[in-house]
Amino acid sequence: MAKCPFATWEEISGAVGSYKGGPFKIVHHTTEGSSYAAAKAAYRENKSDPHFTVVGEEVFQHIDTSLGARALRNEPGNVETNLDSAIQIEVVGFAAQRKDTLTLKTVAKLCRWIEGEHTIQQRWPNGPPRWSTNGKDPGGHNRSASVWDAEGGHYGHSQVPENSHWDPGYTPTEVAFVTPDAAFDLHHELATTTAGSGVTQDQTFRLAESAQAIAERVIAALGSAPLPSGLSPLRRVTVRVVSGANEVSIIVEGGDDRDATPQPTRGGQQSSRRKQTLKSAIRKRG
Repeated sequence: MAKCPFATWEEISGAVGSYKGGPFKIVHHTTEGSSYAAAKAAYRENKSDPHFTVVGEEVFQHIDTSLGARALRNEPGNVETNLDSAIQIEVVGFAAQRKDTLTLKTVAKLCRWIEGEHTIQQRWPNGPPRWSTNGKDPGGHNRSASVWDAEGGHYGHSQVPENSHWDPGYTPTEVAFVTPDAAFDLHHELATTTAGSGVTQDQTFRLAESAQAIAERVIAALGSAPLPSGLSPLRRVTVRVVSGANEVSIIVEGGDDRDATPQPTRGGQQSSRRKQTLKSAIRKRG
């Protein structure tokens, strides 16, 4: 039995059944409405309950996480969706609109509990969800059934096989709120870039501590493991994290295993110690 200790228990339609397999994963939805009352009415009418609904600081749990929820389309005889160890969260809001900051913080708190309870990593196997720039479905969603069956982590409703909805429409900022450890996958970014060319990874965050956390992880990753073998000796990689008035720039020169060393800069100045490095890398914009 798995019931969240900080959630309000409110059963509606009950579980759809026991899981049939698959690694545990978290699926993010949006209710496409502005209130919990409207979401609950829709669940009852359509028998489409998720495990959780989040609005503001409140978490409502409808189904024990050891059993399947109902919020996904699940065609008979094909890949399992609801019953593939998918723990489902409905966020009160709209895919085409920015999400409420307080709600996202609560979603993040809930995700950390689920991850700990079911041993789920902060990663998006099909990549982060695609988001809208014009209020419409951006298309191009990765709904790989083989990945869904084989890999645990976080998925948007837009990334589930047999389904056609495009929620949650998280922006990169919202992804960073909900899964901060997955906001920048350094080794993936470097390994998938054409050898001999530079790569710049820009992320924008609302919280300064998010930027600092990303910088710490990048520095730690570069200091503890070699860069991917495809990098050329003169490779230059720039990581820039922006948070409000603060900007973090990390530049890596070279690319073979012998010189995989982080070189954060501030106006061309390099620091030799890690603590000084991080401090010197964070500066005021403008």
